Amino acid sequence: LDPISDMNIRDEGMELFLQKKSSLEARRDASPIHAAEDRPTRFAEYSRKAELTEKIRLLRKEAKASQTLVMRDQLRRMRKVLKRLGHTNNEQVIDVKGRVACEVNTADELLVTELMFSGTFNDLTVEQIAAMLSCLVFQDRRKEQEGGPQLRENLAGPYRMVQEAARLIAKVSVEAKLDLDAEEYVQSFNPDLMEAVYEWATGAKFVEVMKLTDAFEGSVIRIIRRLEELLRQLASASFVIGNKDLKQKFDECAGRMRRDIVFAASLYL
Repeated sequence: LDPISDMNIRDEGMELFLQKKSSLEARRDASPIHAAEDRPTRFAEYSRKAELTEKIRLLRKEAKASQTLVMRDQLRRMRKVLKRLGHTNNEQVIDVKGRVACEVNTADELLVTELMFSGTFNDLTVEQIAAMLSCLVFQDRRKEQEGGPQLRENLAGPYRMVQEAARLIAKVSVEAKLDLDAEEYVQSFNPDLMEAVYEWATGAKFVEVMKLTDAFEGSVIRIIRRLEELLRQLASASFVIGNKDLKQKFDECAGRMRRDIVFAASLYL
């Protein structure tokens, strides 16, 4: 039966519907698939594809939900580390130690903050501070040396302090069940530029400093620039806790980094 001529349906919507129906039927008849002999097989394969696509969508949704749970668990463990190290209180509010860590983004903020609050920097000279902090910004692979790095005594002591603080952080992280290799973390702080940075802080020329390291000139310049930025951040952190003496020491150390070719606007001047 024709809805218009036989059933006398006089609705504009019906006419539009019938026109669309005729257009779709014409497109269907013109399609090569409609006349194909294996049309049922193709339809079955397409249905299978649609089912698999829907399963993929659901699995991705489940994977995303699982990842969220993992991240949530990881965040809970990280909060536990911050609490045990004294960066937050029992109400998970950032404490003074945490505020200091927030000032640092050039190096490992937990390690730097631990060194600061343990009083490590108070008894070191400006040159020793610069050399010690170079371990935190120098990320190149360490040279394998039998018996450990060969450092002069006034640098070996600060380096041991870095390792002790790193072991403390690693121990707390492992106890909080964070995925961390304690020894790898401790060994990640490279002392290979301590001698060179120490001499730079004393006022030595760049050509003399380069004789103390196998690193490329560009790498040394990059590290000293990062070190200067870290020192400025530590000066700001010292201001936050009201330690004017320590701020002055960091400012002086940063000033000793900013000189000569390392901070030249162009190497062709």
